[in-house]
Amino acid sequence: MGLVDTVEHHQIKDLTEFSQESFVRKSLTQSRGIVCDFVCFEPGQKADLHKHPVQDEIFFVVEGKGTIIFEEREPIPVEAGSVIFTPSGVTHGVETVNDERLILMLIKGPGVTIKDARSFMHGES
Repeated sequence: MGLVDTVEHHQIKDLTEFSQESFVRKSLTQSRGIVCDFVCFEPGQKADLHKHPVQDEIFFVVEGKGTIIFEEREPIPVEAGSVIFTPSGVTHGVETVNDERLILMLIKGPGVTIKDARSFMHGES
C-alpha cells in the first residue's frame, strides 16, 4: 500500500469480513505518521506474540470480546469500546474468547518504519 495524502472515508459494514482459515486483516490507510488496519477474528483465532520496534500501537475494539496478551505482563480482557495503548518494543498478541467474533481497528505510528524510511531515502518503491 502506498502512502496516502488525501481524505479517506470507510464504512465498518463494508470492511467486515471473516474467514474460517485465518483472521482477515485489511489495510485502511498509511501515511508518514500513521498506519490503520481493520482485523476480523473468528472464535479460536489469534495473532501470535510479536512486537513493533519503532511503532506504538492502539487497539480499538469495534465488536466482540477478546484478550490482548503480553510477554511480560498480565493479559488485558477487552470488549467493544475498549482502547489499549501498547508502546513500541512491547511484545503483544491477540486472542479471542468464548464463542465470540472479535473486530479490531489497529492504529500504529509512525506510519513509516525505519525500513520504509531507508527505502524512501534511496528512491525504492
